[in-house]
Amino acid sequence: METMGDRIRKLRVQKELTQVALCKSLNIKLTTYNTWERNISRPKHEKVLEIAEFFETSLDYLYGRTNSPYMTLEKTQMDWLIDEKILKLLGVPKKDVESLNRNDFDRILDYTRLIIQSNKYESEVLK
Repeated sequence: METMGDRIRKLRVQKELTQVALCKSLNIKLTTYNTWERNISRPKHEKVLEIAEFFETSLDYLYGRTNSPYMTLEKTQMDWLIDEKILKLLGVPKKDVESLNRNDFDRILDYTRLIIQSNKYESEVLK
């Protein structure tokens, strides 16, 4: 199992950074960083937050809770977020949408697609 030090080293190597360059970016001493990569110690949580932001990765990856280094949402999570945002913009309660029959729901989707396509067309023509 990969340790936090292993994962930090992997991210550093992928970005083609030297230890010195990364230490300058994170404002830490090289000796401190070396202890992390060699798994002698771990960074404090505040520094883990900086590392996650620097490498655009998640805390879950650095702490070993997931093996995916890049922050992504599963499709179902993304669909749920989009649905919630759309309903909030429309001011429509979710229960009202759930009560629609399939035909009415498809008509709403078609109308929404038409508006989006129309907006794209107008943007391209007005350029």
